[in-house]
Amino acid sequence: MIKSIVLAIDGSVHAEHAQKVAIDLASKYDAQLTLVHVLTHDHPSSEFTRMAEVEHLSDSRQQRASEKENTYSAVARFLGSTNDSKDAKEARIIVLLGEQIINKASKSAHKAGVKNIAAEILTGDYANNILEVAKKADADLIVMGRRGLSNLKGFVTGSVSHKVSQRAECSVLTVK
Repeated sequence: MIKSIVLAIDGSVHAEHAQKVAIDLASKYDAQLTLVHVLTHDHPSSEFTRMAEVEHLSDSRQQRASEKENTYSAVARFLGSTNDSKDAKEARIIVLLGEQIINKASKSAHKAGVKNIAAEILTGDYANNILEVAKKADADLIVMGRRGLSNLKGFVTGSVSHKVSQRAECSVLTVK
């Protein structure tokens, strides 16, 4: 029986497919669904920057900047920030995109009838964070996309899905 599912999502096409599978399983098994998004270490593309700026403007009344400054600082450090306004802006965009990805998945899960949903947005190593969330959630299953948004360096250092599959204490379902 599946009681706890961790869904790793990054906004990629493969992650969207994984999201559908995880939500379907969580709904059918009445399982806890824990969404995890690890903030990107790369600089956001211009398309993502424009999208996040529009989203930020529409959500600005609901957001309290003081609560997010620590997260912005952590992301800026990952980007190799020199604390200039461009780095701070990119960090905010990365956080906003992560929140948007989590919110979209959470809404989809609620709509599908999943009753128990938790979410985590983290900074740091992708695979390690996914594995830590799975351990903390006592996951029976980790669901994730086979490929994410990362660039070609994943082929050299090993993909996140491969690392998670090799080191997880539970089953891992990778979705195309």
